[in-house]
Amino acid sequence: MVGFLKSNNAQSGWTLFQWLFLIAAFLAATVTFVAVSDMDPIDPVSRDVQVLLIVNTVIIGILALIIAQRYMATRNDKRGEGGERLARRFLLLFGFSAAIPALVVSLFLWAAITRGFDTWFGERIVTLVEQTAAVAQENVQEFSDILEQDTRLMATDVNNALQGLTEDPERFSSYLGIQAYVRNMPAAYVIDDKGIPLAIGENAGGSGYFRRPTNEMFDEADQGEVILSLQEGEGFASSLVKLDGMEDAYLYLAKPLDRDAFARLRRAEQALEEYRIAGQLSSRSQALFVVAYGQIVALVLLLAVRLALEAASRITGPIGRLASAAQSVRDGNLDVRVPLPGSKDEVRALSRSFNVMTEQLGAQRSALETAREDAEHRRLFLETLLEEVSAGVVRVDESFRITLANPSAHKLLGWEEPLEGQLLGDVAPAFDRYSTDAASTGHPVDASIDVSEPNGHRHFRLKIARDTTGGLVLTFDDATRLVNAQRQLAWRDVARRIAHEIRNPLTPIQLSAERLRRRYTKYIPEDDVVFERCTDTILRQVNDIGRMVEEFSGFARMPKPTLKSFDLASLLDETGFAQHVVSPEISVEAHHSSNPLIVSGDERLLAQAIGNIVKNAAEAIDGLPPGEETQGLIEISTDDLGDSVEIIIEDNGPGFPEAARDRLLEPYVTTREKGTGLGLAIVNRIIMDHGGSIALEGRSDGLQGARVRIVLPKQSDLVSMGDVEIAEAPQ
Repeated sequence: MVGFLKSNNAQSGWTLFQWLFLIAAFLAATVTFVAVSDMDPIDPVSRDVQVLLIVNTVIIGILALIIAQRYMATRNDKRGEGGERLARRFLLLFGFSAAIPALVVSLFLWAAITRGFDTWFGERIVTLVEQTAAVAQENVQEFSDILEQDTRLMATDVNNALQGLTEDPERFSSYLGIQAYVRNMPAAYVIDDKGIPLAIGENAGGSGYFRRPTNEMFDEADQGEVILSLQEGEGFASSLVKLDGMEDAYLYLAKPLDRDAFARLRRAEQALEEYRIAGQLSSRSQALFVVAYGQIVALVLLLAVRLALEAASRITGPIGRLASAAQSVRDGNLDVRVPLPGSKDEVRALSRSFNVMTEQLGAQRSALETAREDAEHRRLFLETLLEEVSAGVVRVDESFRITLANPSAHKLLGWEEPLEGQLLGDVAPAFDRYSTDAASTGHPVDASIDVSEPNGHRHFRLKIARDTTGGLVLTFDDATRLVNAQRQLAWRDVARRIAHEIRNPLTPIQLSAERLRRRYTKYIPEDDVVFERCTDTILRQVNDIGRMVEEFSGFARMPKPTLKSFDLASLLDETGFAQHVVSPEISVEAHHSSNPLIVSGDERLLAQAIGNIVKNAAEAIDGLPPGEETQGLIEISTDDLGDSVEIIIEDNGPGFPEAARDRLLEPYVTTREKGTGLGLAIVNRIIMDHGGSIALEGRSDGLQGARVRIVLPKQSDLVSMGDVEIAEAPQ
């Protein structure tokens, strides 16, 4: 046998002995598990189990020798092939992998068995059994206490009624029965010191309960105690107490026992005694369980290790070659190939897949290098394009959360924090509806959007398209200045044409009216004023139309601003003073710092624009309907915003109609009966030519009145666009 084991090396394969022995080890582990599982911790150990444990010990020893011999054979192999080195690593790995779980399982088994026996025979279980007996004893004690209490109470009642025993014995016996019935007792007796009944009170089924007390019971009752006697075999308990109302008289009561309570008491006492006896045999049973389960763990563990080693020996060679080839691939050699093993199994399939993989990797690496270079060039181009393009570019995912935004998008949306991760609806609510439509329909969107902002209206040109990942790409640009310039250009052309068409017939009409007056005045009676009034009306209306034509012409011929530096605070003071001279009944107040507020712009045009706003405010106050007149007040204030200046002009007039605020800055839009609608349009044009913005609002304090907010840059950004002329600074 020993020589056979020594000759069994890693290449010997499976022998018949190994097959039979491994099967025997498996059967031994199974039989041991079944035998131990059927054992009761209290039962004595059978001889068959002891023999089985001895057989298991022999099998465990032989199996351990087989595994040790296999390990030594592999360790002493001198060829040094990759497969053998890997096999030795497998042996060590399986050894540690088997030892650690075995140790853990052994600890858990020992703890489980110990805890199980502690559970069976521990102090807690003993205490539980003892307490069970105590509970049953307490039930019996409670029965005795109630009987004693009822006896004392009934003795008191009977003492008070003992006189009836001599006067009316029959009635007293009935009274005695009622007292017993009230206390759930079948019978009550009054006896003398000889045990002879003097009065009997028996209820239905109450006969046969009287048993003569012993002399010892009479002696103890004479001491004033209640004497209890359990007739457990006959199923009732009796009590005896001396009566004070009659010499040598005693009260004897009988009450049926709670048979279930007494039965539980006896069973609990018997179980406690049996459990104490079984606890003395627990050490032997516990040792048997520990040894048996330990042998089962050892058998299963050794079987698993032996089977795992045999399986490992069949794959270590091809795996070793695969490992060497993988090392070459890791080093960058994608031309390496592994020979296919002879067995048609997963290892052969793995080797074939490895060869195919390396071949594909070689081709893909070349393609990836080319694609990477192209992608890098495209990425650099796109990054440069997104950084430099003036339009905003934003990409959102399917949940409309921004994943990409270029610097222009931050600037156009006025968002200083990173846009990535924000919801599109939170950043640009005006774009949300269009992006939802594009996502639902799948069609591109090309739209023009007007957005209301605190600084006025902005016009965006928006284009939306789907990308290949299911998200959306939004491209937008601020077309406000372009749209406004187009509108201004169109209105200026309209104004020029209107002025031309009106001016042509206007002069002949005026000359004709004057000629009629000169020629026919002498023929008209002096008291006839109709002719004079008609000609005056014609001339006056012609003059009004002429002034309107001049306004049209002025709007059409708006000069380019000439930029130079000047003190804006001084300009505002002069504008307020000039309006106060024209309308002394209206108070004009200017609130700004005493320091000069230097800006770059056309002083004449800005004075015209601000003066027009102040004049409109004064005219609005003068035009208040009767009953709403108030002390007129116009307030002009400034705020230095760093790169720009904010000008606020407020009055206490009727204010701007809320429905028309958005259109009052457009040409020919007015709310006055004789207004041309060009005043605020000219103001808007001047402010825009300076790169600023204007907004028509209500008063900030909520009172009646208008509020005009102008934001002007300190340095105009229109110089590069050729829209302005630069004036030399005064020497």
